[in-house]
Amino acid sequence: MYRRMVVLVEDQDLLRSLVASVLESAGFQVSTAANASDARRIIDSVDPDAVVLDIDLGDGPTGLDVADYLASRSNEVAIVFLTSLSDPRFAGRDMNAVHPNAAYLNKHMLSDTKLLVDALEAVLNDRDVAAFRHDKKSDRPLANLSTLQIQVLQLIAEGKTNQQIANARGRSLAATESAIKRTLKALDIDVSEDINARVVAARQYMEKIAFPRKSDN
Repeated sequence: MYRRMVVLVEDQDLLRSLVASVLESAGFQVSTAANASDARRIIDSVDPDAVVLDIDLGDGPTGLDVADYLASRSNEVAIVFLTSLSDPRFAGRDMNAVHPNAAYLNKHMLSDTKLLVDALEAVLNDRDVAAFRHDKKSDRPLANLSTLQIQVLQLIAEGKTNQQIANARGRSLAATESAIKRTLKALDIDVSEDINARVVAARQYMEKIAFPRKSDN
């Protein structure tokens, strides 16, 4: 019987080994990569049926860049994102612009490995992936913020001034100050109180983006 080929892209050694074992036990043939460069090379070599992608791959290109490469190469490869990033907008991307038919699983919400196998089956067979889109959950961090507000919040967290944010977004200072006020309001931060609203906003962002640096310890 034909064993479907899956490329697993994950930079954490232990997790990569564990997930590969789960997929192999489910009947898949698995090749693994620890970074985007290796992923592209292996994808070209094995021509996979599906790719399971982490987004944060350490320094250099991300899993989203690998997804872009897949899109430029073929639209036949099924994609499952398996990531600690609760929302791809925190990485500056919208899922519909990356791969609208991909599944998106948050590692922290993956209590049962069967969910990963079920997600793979769904994307491989062009079934509805709504149950496998953790980035669409209403209770995900900062779900109430618009894409614009997330962009503004990221720039605040980077320590940018209002003028620098305006320059980065190509908008007027007045429009930017209005966007910042709306963003702070969406975060329930009262700018009239005697607190540094920007520091509070930056702290909320860093606490909620769920994009930790990983180690093998």
